[in-house]
Amino acid sequence: MPRRQRPTNRYELFTCAWKGHILVGTDARQVTPDDHLVVREEGGVRWYRCLRCADWVLREIPQNSTRESVTRRDEIELPLRGRALRDRYVLRLIAVDRAIHVFVLTLLAVVLFTFAQHNHTLHRDYVNIMSDLSGGDPGSSQARGILGYLGRAFKYSPAHLINLALVVTAYAALEATEMVGLWFAKRWAEYLTFIATTALVPFEIYELTLKVSVFKIVTLVINLAVVIYLLFAKRLFGLRGGNRAAMEQRDALGGWAAIEKATAQPLS
Repeated sequence: MPRRQRPTNRYELFTCAWKGHILVGTDARQVTPDDHLVVREEGGVRWYRCLRCADWVLREIPQNSTRESVTRRDEIELPLRGRALRDRYVLRLIAVDRAIHVFVLTLLAVVLFTFAQHNHTLHRDYVNIMSDLSGGDPGSSQARGILGYLGRAFKYSPAHLINLALVVTAYAALEATEMVGLWFAKRWAEYLTFIATTALVPFEIYELTLKVSVFKIVTLVINLAVVIYLLFAKRLFGLRGGNRAAMEQRDALGGWAAIEKATAQPLS
C-alpha cells in the first residue's frame, strides 16, 4: 500500500479551517476573464479561489452586489502562505512559552512581595507548621519540596526579598514584551528574544554541572532550539541574506507570481 503523503499546504488548510477562506469578488457585480486567478463564473455560478489555501469554493452569483467589478490586485493584501505562515505558527508557539514564563514569574514576584511584607507573621506560622509535622521539634524534620523552599525564603531579610521581587518583576516584564512582539511577528521581538534567551544558556549549562535534572535539560533544549531557529530560520544579524532575503523568499513563494504559476488557465 503506497504511503500517504501529507499535503504541502497543511498550514494553510489548518488556518482556513480555523479562520475561514479568504475570497475575493464575492460582492462584485461583474466577473471578467482577467479575474481568473481569484474568481471564475461558469454555468450561472461562481468559483472563488481562496488566496491562502488555493481551494476553489463554489457559491451562487450574488443578487445584491456592492461593487461593479472584482477588486484589483494592487488593492488586495495577500495572506501569509508557505514558510511565512509556518514561521508565524512557530513564533506564536514561542510566544505561548513566554506567556507561561510570565505567569510563573508574576506569581513568584507576588509571593516574594508577600513574604517581604508579612515576613515575621509567616515565619511564625511556618515554624508552627513544621513543629506540628515533626511532633513538637521543628529541628528534627528536614523540610523538602515546597516547605523547604519556604524555609529558605525566611533566611533573607525583607529588603533582600523586595530586591529579588523587583528583579523577577523586571524579567517578567521582559518576557511579556517578547510574548506580545512575537505574537504579532515583530522583527525587534525576534532580536530581543534571541539576545535574552542566549544570555540564559551559559547559566543553564552551569546549573547542569552542579546538578542534573530532567527539568533543567528540557529547559536548556527548548532555549537552544529557540536560539537556533531564530538565528537561522529568521535570518538574524544578516545571516543567510538577512531580512531582505526573507522578504524576497516570501514574495516568491506567496506573491502573485506564485499564485499565477500554481493556477491552471481557464478553458476557452
